Amino acid sequence: MDVAGAQARALPLLLGRPAVSLRVKCVAFPEENGAIFDTTGAANGGSAAGVGSFGRLKAQKVQALARRSAAQLKREGTSGSTSITRRNEPSSADSDEEGGNSGRRKFVSDPARRAKPNGDSRDERSRAVRSLNSVLKQYKGGDDSDFSDEEPASGPKVWGKVADVTSYRREDRKPKVPLDSGFFSRRSFKEIGCGDEILGALRTFGFPQPSHIQAMAYGPVLEGRSCIIADQSGSGKTLAYLCPIVQNLRKEEAMGIHKPSPRNPRVIILTPTAELSSQVLQNCRSISKSGVPFRSMVATGGFRQKTQLESLDQELDVLIATPGRFLYLLQEGFVQLNNLRCAVFDEVDILFSEEGFEQVLHQLITVAPVTTQYLFVTATLPLDIYNKVVETFPDCEVIMGPSVHRTSARLEEILVDCSGNDNDEKNPETAFSNKRTALLKIIEESPVRKTIVFCNKIETCRKVENVLTRLDRKATQIKVLPFHAALDQAKRIANMKEFLKKQTTDSMFLVCTDRASRGIDFTNVNHVVLFDYPRDPSEYVRRVGRTARGASGDGKAFVFAVGKQVSLARRVMERNLKGHPLHDVPCF
Repeated sequence: MDVAGAQARALPLLLGRPAVSLRVKCVAFPEENGAIFDTTGAANGGSAAGVGSFGRLKAQKVQALARRSAAQLKREGTSGSTSITRRNEPSSADSDEEGGNSGRRKFVSDPARRAKPNGDSRDERSRAVRSLNSVLKQYKGGDDSDFSDEEPASGPKVWGKVADVTSYRREDRKPKVPLDSGFFSRRSFKEIGCGDEILGALRTFGFPQPSHIQAMAYGPVLEGRSCIIADQSGSGKTLAYLCPIVQNLRKEEAMGIHKPSPRNPRVIILTPTAELSSQVLQNCRSISKSGVPFRSMVATGGFRQKTQLESLDQELDVLIATPGRFLYLLQEGFVQLNNLRCAVFDEVDILFSEEGFEQVLHQLITVAPVTTQYLFVTATLPLDIYNKVVETFPDCEVIMGPSVHRTSARLEEILVDCSGNDNDEKNPETAFSNKRTALLKIIEESPVRKTIVFCNKIETCRKVENVLTRLDRKATQIKVLPFHAALDQAKRIANMKEFLKKQTTDSMFLVCTDRASRGIDFTNVNHVVLFDYPRDPSEYVRRVGRTARGASGDGKAFVFAVGKQVSLARRVMERNLKGHPLHDVPCF
């Protein structure tokens, strides 16, 4: 453990001043050359390929953009700076990823190492940033009241008053096979540093090899380095940090360095929701029951506080909590951090969006030992979140998997224009009516076992619940399960457990807000319906990421859009079709 580095991290906080040194290592996945961009749109090495901005993918310019990209790639030749490649296309860099030195490419913020762009490159990147900002300002989906600017339907009128339906399916999308070889690293669990106990436990999870993010993150976490771990939903991030952490705990016990004690957890894992905390606990228990004994518990709101305090009085290794409950336990003295070895912030982008989280973070840093390891785990890494992390942890290593801010290659996205006919009255009521018609048509024409319906508001969730309940009032074939903040926590968890059942004869619909998109691992979900268009690109990635998960997942996402949302949704899907990220991500 780097004591000096940890002291350097803690000192600015204790003095009340932000850290200014930004020595950050960025580990990028070699197959994705050109797919990771900095705030100016420049890809690795500073070349201006003209494809670095989400906002530049306007529908009428897609073909011209493709031609420019091809021409750029031809000009670059073998210079080492390449344009964005197809998602599953073999790359010469692919062989480097699993090479002798683990193949991880590190970018260090050393001005001397940066390629200096010419004037044209700077102008190109400035235009890209302006275009990106304009699109992100347009990105909204809170209501359906923007009908005055809607576009006429581009296809024939179908589905009653629902306009055209467009399917976006990747040309390089692989046929469904038992396991997707592109999901896994070429290295084995043994090669990335797994001990014998962990190897035995991992057999119970059914992974023949580690996923890419697991192979990339295992070594740095095992060595005690503070890291940002980012990759798409369903890529195996929980095991990527949990397995090496537990391996270190077991090693310390064997050496007699540290042992579990009451009220003194050695690992703290903070999550944004109680449901995600419960999921992480299930992973901990699965590892523990597979021959790697350690004790873990959950502390969240909505349950009896007395029961949780009694659990804290027993020997404890891992405490999984929501920020509010953790802060209460810390301030009241029910939890001590004298033995803390590692603090994990799962879904850190969501955590930072919550009021009061930064207070919790700084309180933890102040009380924790200076040798504590910090891990920030996320499926999306917007630049503002990245900047907040590195401001406090300047030596934090950034490990980005191959699919950050991308949707699954096995996902089929279907855009449903619910604007209605040109002469129809345009208001939220007619928008809901059109969406209801589209939803019922999907259920009629494509019946499946498990569907998640996302809405922006609890009020809309309740309306959708009523629509679905009327289809089968006796609930003999259709089971409607609400999941939102208006329900008490016990009911939410019960509905989630019901939805996650592997064997079911009913068609189940989980009608939810974004609470269900925050890191929860849904298996075997056939359809995701975005009844309301999401409010930002990160939320879009999280929502559609509830299906087509893991190495063998397959699924469809039906995206309902009205008015100005239609053109924006087309641009998003065109970008997904090419395997491009929906956000700029940090690069050095």
